[in-house]
Amino acid sequence: MSDVRNVYITKEVADILKINPSYLLRLAKSMNLAPSEMREAGKRNYLFSKEAVEKLKKRSE
Repeated sequence: MSDVRNVYITKEVADILKINPSYLLRLAKSMNLAPSEMREAGKRNYLFSKEAVEKLKKRSE
């Protein structure tokens, strides 16, 4: 069973990484994350898995 505490919306991830949400989306799309790591959840809003957030942290350092 999945734990919703391990799923983040665009703004939460941008705040964690201290980057602009628009830049976050460009970065995430350029990384070709798996469908299980990132998916669209409305206009300009995405859901990210904990694994995706970790990958984005490493990439943005």
